[in-house]
Amino acid sequence: MIDKIFNFPNKYSFLDDILAGITVGVVTIPQAMAFAILAGIPPIYGLYGSFIPLLIYGLLSSSNYLNVGPVAIVSIFIFDILSKNVQPFTPEYINELIILGIMVGVFQIIFGVFRLGKFLRYIPTSVISGFIQAAAVVIISSQLTTAFGIDFPVQGLKKIPYLFAHLEELKPNTTLLFLMSLITLFLFAKFFPRFPTSISLVLVTGILSYLLDFEKYGLLLIGEVPRGLPEFIFPTVNINAINYLPGAFAIAIIASIGSSIMSLKLEPNQSKKINLNREYISLGIAKFLSAFFGSMVSAGSFNRTILAYKIGGKTQITSIVSSIIILFTILFLTHVVYYFPQSVIAALIIYSVYFLFDFSLMFKLWRKDKIELSYVLITVSATLFIGFVEGILIGIFIKFFGDYIFKKKINLS
Repeated sequence: MIDKIFNFPNKYSFLDDILAGITVGVVTIPQAMAFAILAGIPPIYGLYGSFIPLLIYGLLSSSNYLNVGPVAIVSIFIFDILSKNVQPFTPEYINELIILGIMVGVFQIIFGVFRLGKFLRYIPTSVISGFIQAAAVVIISSQLTTAFGIDFPVQGLKKIPYLFAHLEELKPNTTLLFLMSLITLFLFAKFFPRFPTSISLVLVTGILSYLLDFEKYGLLLIGEVPRGLPEFIFPTVNINAINYLPGAFAIAIIASIGSSIMSLKLEPNQSKKINLNREYISLGIAKFLSAFFGSMVSAGSFNRTILAYKIGGKTQITSIVSSIIILFTILFLTHVVYYFPQSVIAALIIYSVYFLFDFSLMFKLWRKDKIELSYVLITVSATLFIGFVEGILIGIFIKFFGDYIFKKKINLS
């Protein structure tokens, strides 16, 4: 029975999932708090949006690797939808967040019940690759502030040229710790691949932070993490809630597509194929149930998923362990988490995201199929400069339209 739930691979080691789960759980804490603030809600609701959906999804999903929780793009959606009607960081805002989360969950359950997953299996590889690599760039740009200690006056991709044009603004201690952490991660991955580098790095730098008082040297730490279990909240609903339906549908679409793409990307590494309809139902149930506790709307996380995979996670037990770590932290370890340096967390995220770049596919297409390569690059550009949903739709349209035109030319010749 348990084997059917968790898709255990051959030569499975429970320790791999334990170590990966602990590491991802630690990395999730600062991300969840940051994304909650971005969404206009207190940080504690970001933590609720991590451990509750992780636990539910881990027990229901067919993907061995997908990590769910707060993500940047959904945070932006939430703030844009709700802040037009209610003041952020207020009880009224939390009430509307619960309503929005319920709507998103219902939409995703509907997607699964009506078996819409079969259509997403036909998204071309070039579009999937382009979308993932664009998402990697967005995630990296989101970490530049904590990596280098710069207060950027610009947002998004504009941070990258600003960084190179203002190197004198780098904070030396923050930058040094970030670069040392990043180099350590890559070196150990190459020469000691079985060593639990990520969690060791976080723990060692946390201990050094406590002993040497890193804050004295201008290094940003995670800081205070609020305590407390979530309470069940039944929202107050009025007729104006119907205005959230288009936004909830948009979040459900982007969360479903993003989660599907990431799951399918890693599907070859697990013993059983992914059931996308089951995935949507699992994601929907996780959102629906967690919404009643004020949980931030969750989605599949690219960087935490690839981090779990790269450091040895093998099954959904990784997610369950991560959820337990987050819950345990909320209850007992807030004083310990306080000392983790933010620049080390940024290094972990950027290290994991690096592996989303499919250089081997790009070189292969450059040599053998430049037309297919152009589809990848178009999807990357559209995703980066227009939007996530638009990037996928444009990539699919260009791919099928281009194939039709080129095949027609071949037939005519």
